[in-house]
Amino acid sequence: MNDEIQMMQDALSRYLAEAGGLRPAQDAHDGAADDAVWTALAKDLQLCGISLPEAAGGLNLGLAALTPLVRELGRVLSPVPFVSTVGVVAPVLCAAGEAGLPWLEKIAEGDLRATLGCWNADQVTATATDDGYRLTGDLGLVPDAPDADLIVVPATLDGQVVLFAMDGPDASDGDQSFDPTHPVGRVPLDGCTVPVTRLLPVDGGADALDTALDRAHVALAAEAAGAARGAFDLTLDYIQERRQFGRSIASFQAIKHRMAALFVQINTADAMIAGAAEGLDKEQAVAGQEARAAWAIARDVQSAMASEAIQLHGGVGATWEYAPHLFFKRARAQQDLAGTPSQNFATIGRALLAGDLSAVPQVADTPWRNEVRHWLDAHLTGDFDVLKDRGHAGDGDAEVELRKAWERELAGGGWVGIGLPESAGGRGISIADQVAFHEEYAARGGPGRMGHIGEGLMAPTLIEFGTDDQIARFLPGILKGETFWAQGYSEPTAGSDLGAVRTRARLCPDTGDWLVTGQKVWTSLAHVSDWVFVLARAEEGSVGRNGLVFLMMPLDQPEIDTRPIKQINGEAEFNEIFFNDARAKACDMLGGVGDGWKIAMALLGHERGISTLGQQMGFARELDTVIRLARARTDTDTLAEPLGRAWSGLRAMRHGAMRMLQAQSEGRAGPEMLGYKLEWSQWHRSLGDLAMDVIGPAAAAWSDDPDVRRLQHLYLFSRADTIYGGTSEIQLNIIAEHGLKMPREPRGTAP
Repeated sequence: MNDEIQMMQDALSRYLAEAGGLRPAQDAHDGAADDAVWTALAKDLQLCGISLPEAAGGLNLGLAALTPLVRELGRVLSPVPFVSTVGVVAPVLCAAGEAGLPWLEKIAEGDLRATLGCWNADQVTATATDDGYRLTGDLGLVPDAPDADLIVVPATLDGQVVLFAMDGPDASDGDQSFDPTHPVGRVPLDGCTVPVTRLLPVDGGADALDTALDRAHVALAAEAAGAARGAFDLTLDYIQERRQFGRSIASFQAIKHRMAALFVQINTADAMIAGAAEGLDKEQAVAGQEARAAWAIARDVQSAMASEAIQLHGGVGATWEYAPHLFFKRARAQQDLAGTPSQNFATIGRALLAGDLSAVPQVADTPWRNEVRHWLDAHLTGDFDVLKDRGHAGDGDAEVELRKAWERELAGGGWVGIGLPESAGGRGISIADQVAFHEEYAARGGPGRMGHIGEGLMAPTLIEFGTDDQIARFLPGILKGETFWAQGYSEPTAGSDLGAVRTRARLCPDTGDWLVTGQKVWTSLAHVSDWVFVLARAEEGSVGRNGLVFLMMPLDQPEIDTRPIKQINGEAEFNEIFFNDARAKACDMLGGVGDGWKIAMALLGHERGISTLGQQMGFARELDTVIRLARARTDTDTLAEPLGRAWSGLRAMRHGAMRMLQAQSEGRAGPEMLGYKLEWSQWHRSLGDLAMDVIGPAAAAWSDDPDVRRLQHLYLFSRADTIYGGTSEIQLNIIAEHGLKMPREPRGTAP
């Protein structure tokens, strides 16, 4: 969003607030609507031409500029046909080339309100007559028809797709609308004759019309997502003020979790809409399916949020006086417009099954990507060939020694620490190139990284908090792929509640070293690691985040007992570690006493960074395997919708991650970043369920087919995705309390 678009959005937001927010929408329901809002948008703010071509007098700023404005209108359920006119009809008229320009010019000037008569040219047939064209078909209820000056009707004429420009009010019979902010009307066609001058041939035929409708999908999705955001804000404000049992109901965990989950879903919709808009503006091949995904995701969350708005308002939510019913009616009235979410997801799924759409993102070639690919192709072979697609979550203890050798191979090629500053021994490459490396690594089946914790977590934390001596001693081993690290955070009584750690660290009076006693659990790959960083309590009587220390400790000492934990899939990559006066040298404390919490949180911040795009590429390869197996089924019809949902969710995560990384790099990261762990873990767990559905009855026995067996492991291990790294319940608390500023639950006293 550039400064010009931001200024337009800000101006529109200010106007809508001054116009009373939801007041015009309520007036429409009360039968007192007027043209003031339309006049302001079309004439005062001159927004109708923002996405129209310059030949029609528009600004030609594309969907990327239109969608933020439409979202603002959706937030207040603005009762104007702006989206129908500018977001839906305008791109359809653009498909008519020069024939559509006269109408587009009137739209740009704000002198024409329009709507689309139908979304499928096959619904209407046209035959030539002596004085024009006779139309036949049933358009049903047409949104915004009663207020439209123009109704554009796609039709087939002699096997060709054309458009008919019909007069609005004279051709439309108004119905009492379920949602008066978007009134509907019937447009009778049987016996209707349209003059020759109202025929608009479509340049490019059906394909051009489909592209235009893709753009319309995105505009409507933005309006729906805006409505979801408006209902969310309205509800959040209400529950913050409403008190029950002596406290704000916003402090009730059941309510916080529902609001946090909806917040994540709305952000997912926004990311998908932004990605689809950019893709269509750049004419990317996958943009049409992304447009369907954006529409379906936005419709789903709009309906969910509208329903929850009433529920969370309680009794007043079901009254005329309070606003939730406005959002509820809008959501229902538009649910079936241009196909239901299920129908659109199924369309995407059928494209996947037919091989017309890929689960794996197609990325543009760059010299850097080619360098990464060529190196991997040349080195991930021979002895290392067996490592392809091995060693990831659920398979973490596979081929350990060979994967350690692979880490040294990567280091020798200069691929370890590529994002670290050159002054620290890294390569200091850009975020975009780091993303490209992780994506290409995953796309080529690169094995799970034995050095991930050292390179991705410990190294940047050392650079941020370590002394020169600590950096000099520890960083080279990480960058050479020779030293491997484990993370000692969780304990049996301090999992997601990390502030409840009991592991004690006390100073040895003779040496000044730290002696550590306690237990850590769920410690990934500790049984094959060299060092562990440990969060321990160094001040007697301290509780919560206070009095903690961050220690680096060698695992090879008799006072440490490491015991692998066997998981439900039979593998054992997690461990529990027992410390019995285990020693950490004084020079191996990072920071000081009391700095442990700050350093631990900073380290976790590195965990959800650039490598997420590589993680998603791995997910895409898993989804691709699921799709390939699904194609062998005879009953693929039932699989189309869930496959389409899986693909759509993954694409939305990709766009969300890109936005997250950009926001981080620009120093404007917001609360939406808190939802990523919840989003990917729930998506991945659902993929495990889908994989077993695709395998079918054969899943009852372990398969000899390596692809099927990997999916069986995926199903079992993904059960833990929503637990490790912070359970979904804890994530929802974090989103609600830190992101949405909802009141905290009363805390107990730590033992």
